[in-house]
Amino acid sequence: MKNLLLLTTILSLTTLITIPTFANPAHQNHQINHSNYLKPVVIPKNQLPTPLTRGMIFREIASGGITGRTQETVLMDDGRLLKVVIGDANDSQRSVKKVSLAQVRQFEKLLRKSNLKKFNRLSYPVASGAADYITYTLTGKTSTTQYNDISQSQLPNKLDDVVKAWNQLKNSAE
Repeated sequence: MKNLLLLTTILSLTTLITIPTFANPAHQNHQINHSNYLKPVVIPKNQLPTPLTRGMIFREIASGGITGRTQETVLMDDGRLLKVVIGDANDSQRSVKKVSLAQVRQFEKLLRKSNLKKFNRLSYPVASGAADYITYTLTGKTSTTQYNDISQSQLPNKLDDVVKAWNQLKNSAE
């Protein structure tokens, strides 16, 4: 009986504890505007990844989810698709796959057509209270933008087209 009373007290006290969230653009000002798209927030400059280096066409950094790991996937101009888990000391989860040069050129054409520059430094946040979501940071030659797996269906059409084409390209790599 004493243990039950103690457990009940502990459980009732835990409902009074709040855990603060850290400054993260994904937790700021989540709103949906009237056109059913998410209202983006600006990514602070100190949270931007490094720019692409020579030979890189596009990069995706996926972080979070249940495992909390960070994975980087880079498309190179020769068609190589390099994937690495950041922080994997043994480099055991590194992979190199390949797509055709025609696929690379088609993807580059889509990037130009989509005018990703207008999404530069914009993050499309998740609703507050959401958990176990994956944040994707996409970097092209002229821009970096973020979205998450929960709100992907509410991205602007041109950005969503890039996300879909990128996922298709990754899945077609051999």
